Amino acid sequence: MDEEPLDDGATHLTSLELIAAADGDVDEAALHHLRQCPRCLQRVAALRSLQQALRHRLYRALCPSTDQLVDYCQGLLSPAQQVLIARHIAACPHCSAEIDLLMQRDPLIDRLLLSDLLNVRLSRYAR
Repeated sequence: MDEEPLDDGATHLTSLELIAAADGDVDEAALHHLRQCPRCLQRVAALRSLQQALRHRLYRALCPSTDQLVDYCQGLLSPAQQVLIARHIAACPHCSAEIDLLMQRDPLIDRLLLSDLLNVRLSRYAR
């Protein structure tokens, strides 16, 4: 544990140790220090809060939109776009789960679509 001095004259955890502690990957020496140092504990809490805010703001920031995923499922994208989204889906558990949801068949929707299709065909014969 390399501690860095701050303006209060005491020694504290380094930035890397603070980040590791915020990530839950803290060694015994740093954990012992955190139990005794409210300032470092406060800095870890601030880092955790920052990480949570970033996760919330950046959640799926680089993901395709739902409309793009629907178009992907329906084969409406250009071949280049299909490849890009397919690669993204392979690496992104969030988009992969959304694709799984989009690909699920809903019996009620199937019946409504079939009913509409039958009504169109019947109206053609009625003419």
